Amino acid sequence: MIRLNAFFTLKEGVSTEDLLKITTPLVDASRQDEGCKGYDLFQSTTNPQVFLFCESWESDKALEKHMNAPHFVSAVPAIGELTVDGLKLERFEN
Repeated sequence: MIRLNAFFTLKEGVSTEDLLKITTPLVDASRQDEGCKGYDLFQSTTNPQVFLFCESWESDKALEKHMNAPHFVSAVPAIGELTVDGLKLERFEN
């Protein structure tokens, strides 16, 4: 099992609604990807500009397929444009 945690901070002036226009379709489609065990977006309760994607994948093959899917390829650069320093990714395995 692979767990990915991707942290990011929205730029000043970017609203949660702006972000959700991009992330809601991404989350919905990603949950349908083969090998997806979980795909969620969380907002920090201590700093509402900070978000976390928490993803679980059954294999590298499933993750690679997801990362090449149209919903991922179009959304991730758009999310990056809304962030202070892009997405900070941490990968865990068990």
